[in-house]
Amino acid sequence: MKKLLLIYILIFAALLPAYADIITVTGNAPIINNNIAEARNKAIKDALNQALLQTGANISYEQELSNGALTRDNFKIKSSSNIKSYNVIKQEQHSDYLSVTVRANIIPKQNACKSSHSKTITAIKFIYDEDQLAQSQRGLYGINKEITRQFYGRLLQNDRIFNTKAWIDANYKLDLRTATGRELSRNLRQQLIQLAHRIDTQYLLLGSIRDVSFADADGNMLTKWFNNPNRNISFSVYLVDGFKGDVIFAKNYQGVANWDLSESNDVKSNNFWKSSFGKTLNQMISNSVADLTREIQCQNLNTRIIRVDRNEYYIDAGANNNIKVGDHFTIALNNSFNDSLKNYRLSSNSVEGDFVVTRVFDNTAVLKISKGIADTNIQIGDLATAR
Repeated sequence: MKKLLLIYILIFAALLPAYADIITVTGNAPIINNNIAEARNKAIKDALNQALLQTGANISYEQELSNGALTRDNFKIKSSSNIKSYNVIKQEQHSDYLSVTVRANIIPKQNACKSSHSKTITAIKFIYDEDQLAQSQRGLYGINKEITRQFYGRLLQNDRIFNTKAWIDANYKLDLRTATGRELSRNLRQQLIQLAHRIDTQYLLLGSIRDVSFADADGNMLTKWFNNPNRNISFSVYLVDGFKGDVIFAKNYQGVANWDLSESNDVKSNNFWKSSFGKTLNQMISNSVADLTREIQCQNLNTRIIRVDRNEYYIDAGANNNIKVGDHFTIALNNSFNDSLKNYRLSSNSVEGDFVVTRVFDNTAVLKISKGIADTNIQIGDLATAR
């Protein structure tokens, strides 16, 4: 009898990986030149991307863009899951885009990303490279604000990964272009930490418009004088850990497209985003958001202690970050200081014990010690990290 039971257990264990998650998601894609088939394929890919992200996939793009079209497409899904099958269960055609709802049969692998909390992120208005400011007004007035708004909208759609706060339309003069690698000056690092603390966010998203010059694909400036010129578009994106002031992700995105718009063009209009230039820029932004998703999705949620009430510790994250009663956290005392040269030094000491969530509100949660003895030195500003 025992041997028979053992056989059943072994058979059951062997079959476990075959069990799949059934995920229903909707993907969207623009309809370009009335090409419904191409829009359908892109919408399906968008839906499958979303389904994989829900099971801990990493997505990356290696693409070259020209006139809104791919000249080289090395789309990669570094997935912790396998798509066993999928079915299109609904398709809706709107005026300028197609929606496709897909039911995907996904088999999670054992090494799938286990982070279940969304991370708070805030986009800061992109800046211009100084030498691009004058050219940017030619048909691209306010493109820095519009690109920031586009990032905000895409991040907002993925609330499993991001708890997206309203983007900030302010000139903080936080220029990361001159940083050596990912190293920042003391003053800039402190500015970033203080800003993140003030607006209550874990990550800051910053960027700069690098190039909007006129040139053909080979850089020949003569084409600007004949017919419709080609125009470059390049921007850099920086993701900053607001607790440490570290740049954890930095990447430049480039494209070139035919410029057939007027100098009075409105970058917020559908006409702009349907143009060759707008389609190229749209794909670049989508690629960048996928990279940001890959960078953040498996990171632990970091929060700050904002109130200490006897044996209860309030943190600055809650249901908006998918925190639930019973979730576990660790706490570290913040011992950061300025050295003799006034350089800001990060330091912390972990507190022994395990802390569990007992109450949850929209943007706040309450922790209590579940193992060990609460450290009476825990203060406002200390760090709490989800397990």
